[in-house]
Amino acid sequence: MLPRTTLYRWLAVVFVVLVFYFHPDFSGSSFTSSSSPFGGELDTTAWVKQVLQLHSIGPKITYAARTIQYIPDAKERLPISEIDHDLFPDKFQEITTMSKGALPVGKTLHVHVKQLSRPDDVDASSLIFGVSTTFDRFNDDRTGPINEWVRWLTDGKGRSNGAGLILALYNTTQTEIDHAGERLAAAGINATVVPSNPSLDMPGRYVDLVQMLYNHPTRKQRKYFALVDDDTFFPCMSELLRTLFQYDYKKPYYIGTFTERVDWMLSNHAPMAYGGGGIFLTAPVAREIVKLPCLQKDDDGTYVMGGDQGDRLLYNCLHQNTEIALTYLPLLHQLDHYGDPSGFYENGRQPLSLHHYKSWHNLEPAKIHVVADACGEDCVLQRFQFKDNFVISNGYSVSEYPHGIDFDLLQMEATFDIPSENDFQDVLLSYSFGEMRKDLSKTGRKRSWHLLDSRKERDGKVKQIYLKRRGDNRWMKEGEDHPENDSIVVLTWAP
Repeated sequence: MLPRTTLYRWLAVVFVVLVFYFHPDFSGSSFTSSSSPFGGELDTTAWVKQVLQLHSIGPKITYAARTIQYIPDAKERLPISEIDHDLFPDKFQEITTMSKGALPVGKTLHVHVKQLSRPDDVDASSLIFGVSTTFDRFNDDRTGPINEWVRWLTDGKGRSNGAGLILALYNTTQTEIDHAGERLAAAGINATVVPSNPSLDMPGRYVDLVQMLYNHPTRKQRKYFALVDDDTFFPCMSELLRTLFQYDYKKPYYIGTFTERVDWMLSNHAPMAYGGGGIFLTAPVAREIVKLPCLQKDDDGTYVMGGDQGDRLLYNCLHQNTEIALTYLPLLHQLDHYGDPSGFYENGRQPLSLHHYKSWHNLEPAKIHVVADACGEDCVLQRFQFKDNFVISNGYSVSEYPHGIDFDLLQMEATFDIPSENDFQDVLLSYSFGEMRKDLSKTGRKRSWHLLDSRKERDGKVKQIYLKRRGDNRWMKEGEDHPENDSIVVLTWAP
């Protein structure tokens, strides 16, 4: 027991504060997801400055901030919501991060969002997901999926949202399996970690997940059995569930999405579901697959059903042995395009799944998704357009159009890299995204601040930091001088 002296009492208080502030969590932020109980504006300022220092930003920056009060009374989630106010009436200021005192939080404005559905409102007990990967990929700081899985497999408070996960590790050891299981359990994820069948190749291991899912002890409570990649992300579990419930789980459904690449679809000659967007099976389909000879091989070691990828082998097995056809769900997204993904993430639509964010796109969806803890899952990637020609793509970017918006914001901006060897390159993505408008990079007509970090502060409040680097050539037209300093936008979403 501590001596009852003022010094020891204050040391205890300081210790508690430090534990609250620095204890790591899985919120998707680089730092704590909740401020200390004694925190406030100065605590928030300290976090912002810490993030900027971590990323070598400053000390001189241009800075703007705004507090956005969300009102959950909108009837629907629109592709873009027009706000009859300026986003930054006080303009950008030149400040130094070395100065003492609190950073401005900006005047409060109001926006209307749908009735709140936050991660802790989700009951996903009807779902079980299967993932096949390696321990090295799972455990790597760059490719490891735990931060993202926490956002859609838990309530955001360290408890499972009811969904199950089977993680099958290839070429692994019992020590690695135990370590993976401990990490997932500590994150609040309800996971079963098992070794993959060592005799199977990659396509075989993928299809073999179906029998693992179907034979899991919790099968009777599950309605949909899902195959996903380790870099598949579901930004709105409540909407995913609402959509899946439209398909009777007692009937045979094989649900998924195509690739966005028309040329790849034509070369595959198959209307198959691509696994990165997520493939959902009802129990009758999973039961049928388990009975089928999907993994049977010829004498030369090739699959009788054909298919050098798991999703193709799965499709071939169903197509050649049953009458079950794909139920196409375009709100799932494979995202098979290269280059700058801004056009997709700034289009205002609500995707049910995302893919390739740790390889082709270099994105951190866990940080994007933190704002769901404030204005709800429907608010993630939602667009808000302001009178001063700023557009917020919530969690992804804040964009300014300094010469005005004289184009259709409902059309997706064609920011992607499209291979030039195809004669029909202009229409490769059009069946999925529609007619796209021209890319505005390097025209001087668009400037964007992209999400750097975010954190949950108190119940219903989230703060985001967006960054535009001074040397980012995308926002400079030919001959234009670079700004002198990096630029920061801080948004606070408050109830």
